Amino acid sequence: MSFGNARGSMLRKIKTPEDFINMVKELREDVFDLREAVEYAPDEMGRSGLLIEPLEKIVEELYQSFVDGTYEFKDEDLPYMSIVRENNHTELLPMLHLLKEVNRIHREGLDID
Repeated sequence: MSFGNARGSMLRKIKTPEDFINMVKELREDVFDLREAVEYAPDEMGRSGLLIEPLEKIVEELYQSFVDGTYEFKDEDLPYMSIVRENNHTELLPMLHLLKEVNRIHREGLDID
């Protein structure tokens, strides 16, 4: 893993790799919760049902990159940002702000003083 310096965050101050990994774990859990909601009430979840499979796959790959030690910060969007751009509503993606924050930190690195 490589960790770069970053500009400050208005949302969260992430200073350690563990903080960022915990944030990704939280995102992974939120995506799992959305999967459960879609399976429980597919008619009520509407378009979210179409988004969950690709989102789940991408977030799981991100998480696994931490597990296997291949994760690197890069000044480019995470692959799920195309889903976010096309579905930029919390009704569809309840974890929208967390998705954006993880992507921001991925692009900018950690907020190390």
